[in-house]
Amino acid sequence: MQHSSRLVTFARPLALLAALGPSARVQAAASAAASAPPQAAKPHGATPAAGPLVTPVPQGLAAAVTSAEKDLMPGAELLPFDAIVRHARDSAMRVRVARSRLELGDAAVEGARPLMVDNPQLYVGMGVRYNNNGSRFELQSTLNQPFEFGGERGLRIKAGKRYREYLDRELAQIQWETYAQVHYAYNMALLARARAITAERTLGFSSRLLEVAQRRSQAGEISSLRVRVATGELAQARQNKLNADLEYRLACIHLSEMAGWPPPQLIAPAGNLAAPVRVRSEADVLVKIQAEHPAIKAREAAVDLGEARVTSANRDRLPEPQLGIYLGREYEPGATTGASKIGLIMFTLPLPLWKRNQAPRAQSRAELSVAGQELEATRYTLALSARRAVDAVNTAAERVRTYSSEVVPRFEENLNLLQRAFELGEVDIIEVFVARENFLRIQSEALDAYQAYYDAVYTLESILGSPIQSIAAG
Repeated sequence: MQHSSRLVTFARPLALLAALGPSARVQAAASAAASAPPQAAKPHGATPAAGPLVTPVPQGLAAAVTSAEKDLMPGAELLPFDAIVRHARDSAMRVRVARSRLELGDAAVEGARPLMVDNPQLYVGMGVRYNNNGSRFELQSTLNQPFEFGGERGLRIKAGKRYREYLDRELAQIQWETYAQVHYAYNMALLARARAITAERTLGFSSRLLEVAQRRSQAGEISSLRVRVATGELAQARQNKLNADLEYRLACIHLSEMAGWPPPQLIAPAGNLAAPVRVRSEADVLVKIQAEHPAIKAREAAVDLGEARVTSANRDRLPEPQLGIYLGREYEPGATTGASKIGLIMFTLPLPLWKRNQAPRAQSRAELSVAGQELEATRYTLALSARRAVDAVNTAAERVRTYSSEVVPRFEENLNLLQRAFELGEVDIIEVFVARENFLRIQSEALDAYQAYYDAVYTLESILGSPIQSIAAG
C-alpha cells in the first residue's frame, strides 16, 4: 500500500494484516472501522467560518483533555488563550522593556522645554592695578546669557514628541510580536499535550495487550516468546510516554516564559487543538499589511522622527548670540579722586556664522536615509512573504482538515479493534504490533500536519500584524 493511500483513514492499514494472512474477521473489523463515522467536538475559541473551510476538532483528542491535562502538568494553572494573551500584553518581558523605553521620549520632550538653551554665565575678576605711582585694588564682573532667535526650541520639542511617538509604535510592534509568539507557544503546548495523550493511549494499549498475551500464554494458546515481545513493546511505550510528557512540560514552561508569567507558577493551555482556518487571497492580505502592520507603522514613525531631527539640526546651525552686562570698578594708582565705576551692555556673536552644527546635521540626514530604506525594506519583505505565507496556511489547513475528519478520531477505535482481534486469536501479536505501528505513524503524521499549520499561522500572523481570523475566508 502506498503512503498516500494511508492518509485517508486509520482503518485502511488493517489491510496490512490481510496481506500477512489474518482471518476474514479481521477484514470485517477493518471495514467496520472504515465505515464508522468520526465524532467531533466544537473547539475552544474557534472562529466560525463557512462550509468546509473550518473543520471541528476531533472528539478523540478533546475528550481526554479534561482528565489527562492535570496529570500531565501537575500544579500548573489551566488558562484559556484569551486570559494568557491579556496578561502577556502587559507583563511579557519584552513588553515591559519596551514600555520602560517610553520614558526616553518623555525625557527628550522635557529636556527641550527650557526657554534658554544654556544657563547664564557669570564672570567675576579681582586683582590689582599698578603703575609707577603705586597700586590699587580692582573689581570686574560680567553676566552673559545665550539665547536663540530662530525657533530652535519649538523644533526640538517637536522632535522629542516624534521620538515619543516612535517609541509608542515600537511598543505596539513588540506587543504584536508577543501576541504572535504567545499564540504559537500556546498551540505548541496544545500539540505537545495531544502527543502526550497519544503516547498515554499507546501505553495503555500495550499494557492491556501484555495482559491478554499472558492469559493466552498461560492457557497454552501462544508461546512465551510472544509474551516477551509484548513486554518489550510495553517498555518502549513507557519510554515514549515519558518523553512525550517531558515535551509537554517544556512547552508549558516556554508558554509561561513568553507570557511573562511570574515564577514559580506555571500555566498550561486549557483549550483544544484549534480548527484550521483558510484565508483570503494574498491581494487582500497585502492591503491589510500596508494599512495596519505594526512594523510598518513603527518604520513610518522612524521616518517622521528623522525628518523632525533633520529640521531641528538644520535650524540649530544658526548662531546663538549672547546678551550680557559688564560692571567694573577702577582706581588709578596715585589718583587723588575717587574710583571710576564702569557699566556696559554686551552683545556677543560667535564666528563663523555659516559653519556650525555640522556633525549633528550630517548624522540626522544619515539617520533619515537609513529610516527611509528600512521602511521600504520592511514593505518589500512583508509583501514578498505574504503570498508564500497564504499558500502555506491554506495548504496546511487542508491537510489538517483531511486528517482531523478522517484519521485522528479513529486512532483509539482501531487500537481497540486490534486488541479484540488478538483476544479472539484472529491475529498474531506480531501482526498486531505491525498494525499498531502503522496506526501510530499515521497519527504522528496527523499531528505533524497540525504543527505545519501552526508554523504557517505563526509566519502569516507575523507578516499580517493581526490575528489570522481577521482575513479568514468567508
